Amino acid sequence: MPSQRSKHLPSKPVAPPGFTLVELIMVLIVLAIAAAMIIPQAVGTSDLRAQSAARVVVADLEYAQNHAIVTQTNISVTFDVSANSYRVSNESGTLSHPITKQAYEVDFDTKRGFGSVSIAAVSFGGAPLVTFDSLGAPSTGGTVDLAAGEHTYRVTVAPVTGRVAVANVP
Repeated sequence: MPSQRSKHLPSKPVAPPGFTLVELIMVLIVLAIAAAMIIPQAVGTSDLRAQSAARVVVADLEYAQNHAIVTQTNISVTFDVSANSYRVSNESGTLSHPITKQAYEVDFDTKRGFGSVSIAAVSFGGAPLVTFDSLGAPSTGGTVDLAAGEHTYRVTVAPVTGRVAVANVP
């Protein structure tokens, strides 16, 4: 007669339900392929390019403002929408860039990494330029819109104070 204990034990050990290593690897491979196809389309680079271009313009406007204060001369930033460029100058002509020592001109068509960026609109009291005086005050407030793909960022120069800010344009 079998003992009471052996009656309750299964005759064959049963493995808990789960996945094999091969099944897990196959699922990971499928997910990796799907991610490689979907992520580049979901996270476009046009937003980053437009945002980076706006930050370049902000830095150059702030440089022009600071240079006007330090040198006690008027410094202008002139935008050319049709040429997709701008330059920093004083009464004597275009300034030299403090790092490259070349003419302080930025052309988004030729600047590496900014090929798809365009200067969409510029308005400083109806003119395409802003001039900072010896106190760093702008001649007028205004905006510069930079676009890449479906993304646009607006750089704003506040009147009187010359505070420069950037914001996404919805």
